[in-house]
Amino acid sequence: MILRYLFINHKYSIVLTYFLTILENLLELLYPFVIGVTINELLKNRYGSLILLICMWLVHTITGVSRKIYDTRTFNSVYSHLVTLVVLEQNKQGIPKSQIIARSTLTREFVYFFERDIPEIISALFGFFGALVMLFIYDIQMGFYCLTLLIPLFIINHIYIGKSIELNRKLNDRLEDEVEILTDCKSEKVYQHYQSISKLRIYLSNAEAANYGLMELFSIILAVVILVRTLQLPGVKPGDIYAVISYLWNFLQSFSNIPFLVQQFSRLKDIGDRVKLKIS
Repeated sequence: MILRYLFINHKYSIVLTYFLTILENLLELLYPFVIGVTINELLKNRYGSLILLICMWLVHTITGVSRKIYDTRTFNSVYSHLVTLVVLEQNKQGIPKSQIIARSTLTREFVYFFERDIPEIISALFGFFGALVMLFIYDIQMGFYCLTLLIPLFIINHIYIGKSIELNRKLNDRLEDEVEILTDCKSEKVYQHYQSISKLRIYLSNAEAANYGLMELFSIILAVVILVRTLQLPGVKPGDIYAVISYLWNFLQSFSNIPFLVQQFSRLKDIGDRVKLKIS
């Protein structure tokens, strides 16, 4: 498995980037709570909590800048290693040059997975589990309301996964034929080729948009229920209201990237089936 191979051979540098990503997300998770406490303290003319907020903000900024700088160096090195391996191995297997060129480009998706998708997954998990735990702390009933959103989430994405796999397979079939079609350079074939690619990408985008739209409808309902419940909490303070709304927003935002991530997993699965490497 290519993903496993990449991780094993670059594990230390990759783990460090994810450590910084986790630290960054942990600090982001604490923001609503700290800001909520700060609001409540400021309303009492107490300013000491501002120091904690400022210090946390500075640490979060330094962590984010460090991660971005280190990520670029790490994953460009990973890509150079992988694409060289793919080209040489595919050539040994006697794969046509046109397909090797296409697959060397598609291989970039595996590096994107580590560089972009896993941090997105980490952020989504923090947004989901972290926000859910905090909402349970503020009110158990609100926590259970949030859990009900998992039912439509599962049903919608179960349907979406099958559609995404099928469309990505057809799209990658087209991309593998691209070099050969452009080499022949017959106007009708070139036109049909790009029309097909355009249609498939539109279908993928429409499927992703439909997934997102359906989830947003359920999110709106949940948001209204949580807001009403928050105002009914006994002794609720302005800072608490802010924190609950922020954690609710984080919880709902954790679902926003699911359609994109499902599509990426489908795309990687198909690319992995095409790019067979003899990895020891």
